[in-house]
Amino acid sequence: MDLRKLSQYFKNEKSIVEYFNDNSIEIKEASQFNFGQSNPTYQLSFKNSDKKLVLRKKPDGQLLPGAHQIEREFEITLKLSQVSFPVAKPLVLCNDSSIIGTPFYVMEFVEGRIFKDIKLSELSNQEKQEILNEQARVLAQLHSIDIHKLKLNHLGKSENYYQRQIATWSRQYKLAETQNIQSMENLLYWLPLNIPQKDEHDIVCLCHGDYALNNMIFHPTQPKILAVIDWELATIGQSYADIAYMTQFYFTSQFQSTAHQGGVKGIYQYIGLPEYQALINVYFKSRNINKSIDLRYHTAFSMFRLSSIAQGVYKRALQGNASQKEQGLELLKLCKQLSSDAWELISKLTDNDPFRLKELLKNDIPRWGSWPVSDRAKHLYYRVRDFLKTEFFPHEKQLIHEAESRPPETRWKPLQKLHEIKLKAREQGLWNLFCTYPVVGKGLTNLEYSFICELMGTSIFAPEVFNCSAPDTGNMELLILYANKEQKMKYLLPLLQGEIRSCFAMTEPQVASSDATNIQTSITKTENGYKINGKKWYISGAGDERCKFAIVMGKTSQDTSKPHQQQSMILVDLPNPNVKITRPMHVFFSDEAPHGHMEMVFDNVEVPKSNLIWQEGKGFEMAQGRLGGGRLHHCMRLIGITERVLDLMMQRGERRMIFKSKMKDIGSFQQKLGELETQLSACRLVVLNAAMQIDILGNRSRYIFKILSECKSFVPKVTQNIIDEVIQIFGAEGVSQDQVLSMAFIQARTLRIADGPDEVHYRQVARLSYSLQSKNELLQADGYGLPTLPKL
Repeated sequence: MDLRKLSQYFKNEKSIVEYFNDNSIEIKEASQFNFGQSNPTYQLSFKNSDKKLVLRKKPDGQLLPGAHQIEREFEITLKLSQVSFPVAKPLVLCNDSSIIGTPFYVMEFVEGRIFKDIKLSELSNQEKQEILNEQARVLAQLHSIDIHKLKLNHLGKSENYYQRQIATWSRQYKLAETQNIQSMENLLYWLPLNIPQKDEHDIVCLCHGDYALNNMIFHPTQPKILAVIDWELATIGQSYADIAYMTQFYFTSQFQSTAHQGGVKGIYQYIGLPEYQALINVYFKSRNINKSIDLRYHTAFSMFRLSSIAQGVYKRALQGNASQKEQGLELLKLCKQLSSDAWELISKLTDNDPFRLKELLKNDIPRWGSWPVSDRAKHLYYRVRDFLKTEFFPHEKQLIHEAESRPPETRWKPLQKLHEIKLKAREQGLWNLFCTYPVVGKGLTNLEYSFICELMGTSIFAPEVFNCSAPDTGNMELLILYANKEQKMKYLLPLLQGEIRSCFAMTEPQVASSDATNIQTSITKTENGYKINGKKWYISGAGDERCKFAIVMGKTSQDTSKPHQQQSMILVDLPNPNVKITRPMHVFFSDEAPHGHMEMVFDNVEVPKSNLIWQEGKGFEMAQGRLGGGRLHHCMRLIGITERVLDLMMQRGERRMIFKSKMKDIGSFQQKLGELETQLSACRLVVLNAAMQIDILGNRSRYIFKILSECKSFVPKVTQNIIDEVIQIFGAEGVSQDQVLSMAFIQARTLRIADGPDEVHYRQVARLSYSLQSKNELLQADGYGLPTLPKL
């Protein structure tokens, strides 16, 4: 901090000159307070005066959107000082970053006590109670202030406070997320679904937002608050949120850290602190309310907010932007501990059934059995199932009919009804469920998503409803893993929000594209970027008018000695005058509009250097990573549509009469149904095993490549056979437009080719089997074909 420059600024600032009654002041020292992780705060001492000031500034570096609004702090404290509410009176706000690097404001220095230890160990039991009771009374005073008279009502909306706060802190947490924390994922999911109905005493008021004991300056000797500080999170909100935040330490565990002392859960009664309910009552009596109110939801909400803040500070500490870096690095542990305590509190609030699974499971046999699936994922499964039942399937026939019967001029436009259903799904948080990565994901494992993806697979249109349809899912995963920041902002973000769609241009008509080294499309470096030439076909989704970019696979090198380092991937904005869609490619004489599969010609398409994804020569590696998850998702969806087909078979057996008996009572029908159900169960086990192994081992090992290839070669072939057998049972109706069987058959048959034909995957399984066997002594066979076991 340039003290000379700051001193010069003070000399020209009227409010500072009046405070000192001197225009020749010189700053002697600026010492940063050694607590607090938000806006850096400094005590300023002066050469020619005993008076002190406090300076509070925005942090250096990149900040999260909407954070560190010191302008709000200045306005709030200025207006509160005018109604004699205890604050440190602000003197001047400076938005000129050239003075000390970032905007700042200056306030009077208040001499007094700040208690950093929530246990108040240095005080007597009576003093402890007096201190906390004073804190509760001052909070009641704050909540009683008329925000309209003070003209502070513009600081926030008066409706839907908890919804907005949960959305804000969920977004902030996800932007700062560094690893998957299950308790946080539970809170992110549960809190918005269980907001309590508004209570008449939960009034709209000015909320401090961080009303903790260490943000109070007490009189040096008396239990009296002289100033409430740190108003960064202040907003117009609901009063219960503040009192719950103030008292959350009763429900939080001890946390030994220089950054945070944690709480007093389980010990407060032994260290002289007042009973929780007694302290709550002080607050409510100060507001003339005589009522017992359950604040456990609001307390969990407050702990969630603090967890999100801790995660944000930890992320800033990693980037070197935290006010107290060493303390900031400890806050990941605090985030985990607080969120765990909050989830424990919610479990008690809900009698250990926060997702109401007991009720949901009353009349249902869960598919997950003993597979390791979280309660949150189970509840999400039922929400997706119910959404499909109530919001999607009543319109499925309409969607299919509209897609098939549209004239050429509107054939490739998105289906309006499907778009409306998508908006409902997004509003309900049933969105981007496929993603298992931090920041953008929903915290599901691949195994958990398998069950939900199976539900989505029951209809060809259903995955798009939840923004979980190919090729967008694979493209999003590729951009998450390999794109730079600018590419993510331009291409990934609108995809995640469902505002656009995309395509993946790899397959070519003149070569066997299942071997990526055969790709002929050229990506030639130019002075300003790259030039693309080539022909692609069966490019799914390219005809959709919402398709705004393609990820194109081509060769940037002709060095045949390194065949797997010739390929690169590059982004091409669409529409582009040099990208021609020559025709829609049919699948069994269906163009599958409005999604479709296009033949495209790239004729001297020029793109900037910034459109290259990752590095030149990394295309093959990225393709393997992208296609792995996509292959598994395809298999998951196939199981869903095949399950539906078998349900139709059973309905047929119940209704159809043959030789004066119901078809279901015929022995051959029963045998066939038993065989097909067994085959489908085998497919499901192959998929679930593959998903769980990825969760355990990651997706980079040869063993994972092997089981993914097993999955991709086995499931489409078996499900195709199942669907074919059911078509036979339906007779002519089975191949008609009156049933989904023909669509299901096309889907299964096509997937025996898409993302690698069966033969390629069988070859992969065979080669990897030999490779993996050579690494395992227990699998070395002797001359009789038996494993050679090590000697004891």
